[in-house]
Amino acid sequence: MFRRLLLTAALTFAVAGPLAAQPKPAPAAPPAGGQNSSFNLVNRGTQPIRELFVTTAGNANWGQNRLDGKNNGAVSIAPGANYAVRRRVDTNCIFDIRVVYADGKPEERKGVNTCAIEDVAFGAAASNLPVAATGKPADDPTFRLFNRSARNITEFRAAPAGGAEAGENRLAAPLPPDKGQLIGFKRDGHCIFDLRVVFADGKAMEKKRANLCKMTELPVP
Repeated sequence: MFRRLLLTAALTFAVAGPLAAQPKPAPAAPPAGGQNSSFNLVNRGTQPIRELFVTTAGNANWGQNRLDGKNNGAVSIAPGANYAVRRRVDTNCIFDIRVVYADGKPEERKGVNTCAIEDVAFGAAASNLPVAATGKPADDPTFRLFNRSARNITEFRAAPAGGAEAGENRLAAPLPPDKGQLIGFKRDGHCIFDLRVVFADGKAMEKKRANLCKMTELPVP
């Protein structure tokens, strides 16, 4: 029996029987379907970043410079430093991001899904990396697991496709319904993984040969 999942890259999970048979801050009451789109901006360039703009993808108006020093805020991001960009929890995840360096040179990232990644890097080292349509580096299998079921997810396992092992459980604690968690991977050249999700009632779902580098979020089921 197969169930269709809505993914950035469409995935189909096979439903298995019971196992015996086989941090970012957020408001207390987010809106329905709300997600945490806050992220860390990383300056991998050689110049300080003096201006930072974040706007909904496709908006021609970049809006206010977030490095304006108001309320004792930052006025620059030094080379090698991180800057936390905090946003309210809502239903928007896709943003265009623009920085301007101390020498006046601008740099942009378009259509970045900040709900699926924690760090957005700018600078020469970062810009030389290939970037997929998802807004993350094309060799990065990191993605966000989102539990759309009515049960806790107790295990999420992923291993390079074709191996005999299912891989370690990547959840330190059960993932409750309507919650998401970033699942991080080493960028070691592997993109194709066999996946296994186990729920609190022992039911499991599996997917073979999922290309994690082409997705930013995996809603289950």
